[in-house]
Amino acid sequence: MSRIRGAATLLLTFHILVLLWVAWGLPIGPTEARIYYTGHDLVSAMMHLGTALFPDSDFLSIRMPFLLVHLVNLYLFYLLSSMLLKDETSVIISVLIYLFLPGIVSSAVLASSTGVILALYQLFLILWLKEKRIAAYLLLPLFLLIDRSSVVLYFALVVYALFRKEKRMLGWGLLLLAVALWKYGFSVQGKPKNYFADTIGLYAAIFSPFLFLYFFYAMYRILLKGEKNIIWYVSFTVLLVSLLFSIRQKIPIQDFAPYVVVAVPLMVRLFFQTYRVRLPQFRRRYLYLAGIVLGVLALNTMVLLFHKPFFLLMKHPQKHFASPFYFPYWCAQALERAGIRNLHVDKSELAYQLRYYGIVPGGPYELRENPCDGCRKVSIRYRNRELKSCYVSKINSYEN
Repeated sequence: MSRIRGAATLLLTFHILVLLWVAWGLPIGPTEARIYYTGHDLVSAMMHLGTALFPDSDFLSIRMPFLLVHLVNLYLFYLLSSMLLKDETSVIISVLIYLFLPGIVSSAVLASSTGVILALYQLFLILWLKEKRIAAYLLLPLFLLIDRSSVVLYFALVVYALFRKEKRMLGWGLLLLAVALWKYGFSVQGKPKNYFADTIGLYAAIFSPFLFLYFFYAMYRILLKGEKNIIWYVSFTVLLVSLLFSIRQKIPIQDFAPYVVVAVPLMVRLFFQTYRVRLPQFRRRYLYLAGIVLGVLALNTMVLLFHKPFFLLMKHPQKHFASPFYFPYWCAQALERAGIRNLHVDKSELAYQLRYYGIVPGGPYELRENPCDGCRKVSIRYRNRELKSCYVSKINSYEN
């Protein structure tokens, strides 16, 4: 057990150091830049707070508050796992899986409301499982102050209350659901289009493919003959609703995923229950399967964290998942070298990113994606490889 604790401590330390390094070096994303300059919500306030408290920390400044929230989430997840799992080994494995989930890693290094939602939701679950119901009820309205994902949570809690005949939760949940729908709404408009496969792919990216398959199996197995607590009801309801809605329309996965990933301890508990009822000679197969699943999880997370070299390996680097973060940054550097610090940009989010790097709107130039007569080519390069080109022209110096 001491070796397991030591290895877990090393992995946790490595996890925190790598997240600090990634958050420091990853340029501001399009959504982050838009929120930073136009948002008036909690995420925008946290970003500006980080800039004020850590002004000389490059990109880490806007993300430091979210990293601190992530550390709080790790502690809360450890407490929650300790309440759900019987032995320390299971708890440590549950926490380590949580550490390496690509979705959790992304929420730690990007400015978003996901970490705050996770913190509040885990605190609510801990209070509920400890029978501190009044405190749990009082915590629920805080989700209204964050974003529209509160609609999803309140609906899932109403479903839980109906099945478990929790009259107080039913009444409180219905009231909060009504307020959330009034404040945020829940759109089912537009032309129906099937995004089911896309949603499955997003969940596979959040968990890693094999882990999500086993997670889905665990949720279904508990449905048939397992112990169903509030965590299962919320996670299964949210997962089911997201998949059903995706048959008709594209869903904002960030509104659903936080309430799903918290059920990881239930998955770990099911695995060890299945593993321990087997005779020792029949357990090896389960260890091999677990090793494959966790190995793929670790590989996915390593690719996510150490993604920058893939710009040099990919034939079409503009298809790199991190290109919306890096290309505007490298473009801004190229523009500065060319002596251009004022520029008109059609895309608003790109304009916000360039503004963050000191390229402000205005002046006689505009940025174009395609070449034109009289345009000046600006090469976006990384380690002497040209990844993409953009073009700068004087306004009205070309024919439409």
